[in-house]
Amino acid sequence: MTESPAYHQPVARWFRYCLLIAAIFNLFGAISFAPPVYYAIADPLGFPKEGSSFGLWVISSWILIFGIGYAWLFIKPKPEKVFIAVAAGCKIAIATFFFIFWLTSDLPLISLFAGGGDLIFAIIFIFWIVQTKI
Repeated sequence: MTESPAYHQPVARWFRYCLLIAAIFNLFGAISFAPPVYYAIADPLGFPKEGSSFGLWVISSWILIFGIGYAWLFIKPKPEKVFIAVAAGCKIAIATFFFIFWLTSDLPLISLFAGGGDLIFAIIFIFWIVQTKI
């Protein structure tokens, strides 16, 4: 099977560095949601402590998996529009959840910073998708 000509198009350098920053952002997110770290920082930061560690491990692993995907696209740049579109959707969803749960006083103000970061990445991802002609 031959590769699509789209894979031979270069990915813009600015977007590759955005993917690297997103990978690092996700690494910190994955570490933050891992139960040993989460339970250590939950009280001082005002995050809820109830719930199972199973859910936190699932969240942490998914954040890490997406981060690995961003890092992979930084190292091996291919214009993967579907992956970036799914990632943008996930980032919009998590930003929305952070905002709604902050608005209902279930999460502290600091959660808006994480949600804001995800929203910024989502906007950048969508911008890249729209301006990339494949």
